[in-house]
Amino acid sequence: MTNEYQKCLNYIKDKWERLTFEHKKDHGVHIGLPNKFVAPGAKRGIFRDDQFYWDSYFIILGLLVAKKINLAKGMVDNFAHLQKRFGIIPLRNRFFNLGSSQPPFLSSMVLEIYEVTKDKKWLRRMAEVIEKELLTYWMDTRKAERHLVYSGLSRYCDHHVNHITAEHESGWDMTSRFDERCLDFLPVDLNCLLYKYEIDLALIYSILKNMEKVARYAEMAKKRKKRINKLMWSKSRQFFFDYDYYNKKRRYFYSLAGFYPMWANLATPMQAKRCRDELKRFEYQYGLANSQKKVNKRFKQWDYPNGWPNQQWIVIQALLNYGYIKDAKRIAKKWLDMNNEVFKNTGKLWEKYNVVTGGIGQQGRYPNQTGFGWTNAIFLKMVSLMQK
Repeated sequence: MTNEYQKCLNYIKDKWERLTFEHKKDHGVHIGLPNKFVAPGAKRGIFRDDQFYWDSYFIILGLLVAKKINLAKGMVDNFAHLQKRFGIIPLRNRFFNLGSSQPPFLSSMVLEIYEVTKDKKWLRRMAEVIEKELLTYWMDTRKAERHLVYSGLSRYCDHHVNHITAEHESGWDMTSRFDERCLDFLPVDLNCLLYKYEIDLALIYSILKNMEKVARYAEMAKKRKKRINKLMWSKSRQFFFDYDYYNKKRRYFYSLAGFYPMWANLATPMQAKRCRDELKRFEYQYGLANSQKKVNKRFKQWDYPNGWPNQQWIVIQALLNYGYIKDAKRIAKKWLDMNNEVFKNTGKLWEKYNVVTGGIGQQGRYPNQTGFGWTNAIFLKMVSLMQK
């Protein structure tokens, strides 16, 4: 298996250094960070010199496979630094992005690293950061950019309180999923991420022997799970959907966000089986398309036929969580083979791919990027999975 992908693996090994940056002091638009970090891309422009929030979770998964533990840990410490300094983990370390975050994966990053280091002192410090982000940002009701808006659930909303920039905060910039009304939706992925924060905090405080907080976060998770099931699970369609709280109804637009309840271990075994049955809506010869085929308006880069490496991994981990190992490995093999074939033709790995034709992904808001951080990392993670 390794020999089959050796040229890609060599490329990735070389890319780690090229994607690693260090900027300890504020300079221009960039916020200084105490530790080195891996940026999504190395070319000057929108990705170089930036530590992006949700990108970092998927990058860290690859760094741990590559045994770059200190680099991964330092990236999480950078987020703790930003949260302490500004009261937000911004979508990236730029001053003009201090009013917008991204899908919250901090608790998952922390636990992935703790599993390797077993550093309880560090875990205790990180627990405080996770709590503050959950309670003062994603569950805040006081700021104009209110996130906790309906039935105990949250939405994406940055300081502009604008549909377009809220969609940027979702990470899905842009997508037909929100019908250009992102502020009106309770997204299923966001609320599953927050459910996982609560479950993770209960686990962390169990490790730290603070049973009062264990009970608190377990109860919060229980309530959120009930609300997600009530508003987002469709009994008739047997899948999870975003909830349009403005119009008080689900939006029946199929996307890979519907697998986040499985990724977060929120789904029941029955729900997981039904979601697994819906793979047929997304699976093509070269991997998983990010959305249903039919979109309402013009193409956007998080729509069919594009597949994104981070979303492939979310679904693969979701399937593994419920014992669907063959499905997970089938999808991983499709993705690896397609990445490998495109690499043979272009000499590069890419940010996103067309999973229908097996080529470079269709361009969206910005030019297609190469040597991309989460592409490299997820490739390593999938190779590791296939070797088990």
